[in-house]
Amino acid sequence: MSPHPRLRPLTGPTARAGAILAAAAALTALAAACSSSEKTVGGISPAVVSAAAEASRHAASAAAEASELTGEDASAAASSAAALIKEAALARAASASAAAASVESRAAAFESSVSAQVSMARQSASAALSGVSGTGNAIGDVVLTGVPTTATDGFPAATVTITNSTSQQANYAVQVDFLDSSGATVETVVVGTSNVAPGERRTVLAHGDQKVAAASAKVARAQRF
Repeated sequence: MSPHPRLRPLTGPTARAGAILAAAAALTALAAACSSSEKTVGGISPAVVSAAAEASRHAASAAAEASELTGEDASAAASSAAALIKEAALARAASASAAAASVESRAAAFESSVSAQVSMARQSASAALSGVSGTGNAIGDVVLTGVPTTATDGFPAATVTITNSTSQQANYAVQVDFLDSSGATVETVVVGTSNVAPGERRTVLAHGDQKVAAASAKVARAQRF
């Protein structure tokens, strides 16, 4: 079944990460319902279906990106994303054009807001690593778990688990290098998270935007500050 013209495909690392972490089942189901035909799909307008799917895509992408924010902000974003996805599904089920268009618009604005917050967090993490020599002071606090490229359409991704091993609250900046099958670095990604309590474990997502047939990941540098 061809996608409806108004439904953009899942593209870019953030969209793929969202599909993996946030709403794969709901998003896939909504996207699969789209049709290039002007006929209704199951009695529901294709425009409604595509708007609902697009809203879910924006919400899922934002939820994945929000893993890099602090605990409360990340939790709030996840809750908002879940609510938007549920609202989009309800609008689709009711074949409510105005409702679907509204939730699509709000979900896009939500994704933009989260992206802006994440961009600031990444800038802070990059600045923290700028003067670091060697592997940094927190390499032992970080564990990577790779995400198979078969699940991400060939784009490298890994979950970054950070455990504050100190007795004080800390911020973290982590540089992740993605390697191809020959061991060459194909992409470098910096992620960060802040206000990690002593003993707290925090997981964020590192994802690249260059396809690679087979990829592995390593922590190049990790700094606690």
